[in-house]
Amino acid sequence: MRPSLLLIAVALAAALGACARSTSGPAAPERVATPPPAHSPLARVQTGMSVREVENLLGPPTDQNEYVTGKAFIPFYFGPDRTRVAYFYKGLGRVVFAGGGGFSRDWHVERVEYDPAEPGRAR
Repeated sequence: MRPSLLLIAVALAAALGACARSTSGPAAPERVATPPPAHSPLARVQTGMSVREVENLLGPPTDQNEYVTGKAFIPFYFGPDRTRVAYFYKGLGRVVFAGGGGFSRDWHVERVEYDPAEPGRAR
């Protein structure tokens, strides 16, 4: 076999091997959020509420963290959900807000994560 054909065959085998998927183990279970019980103050927080509405219900957060989502890395994307803010409430859980589009700071509740073991600080 000529060296150039051997090189092409090895490169093709490597490329196909890189595309193969490993199915050796079970898939990791997805984390399912536990809804807050009726007696929890988090139960009154609804998807779509503003930051002010949440602060009126729960008070100021123990800590907060702002972070970007994958949409922030799309060139010339100025739509919604480029950034998020998580409010941490010690002993209650977290409230995650999605940001508005463009340069807007119009945050709304994306999800509520009930966690009675919440330490109350950003991770």
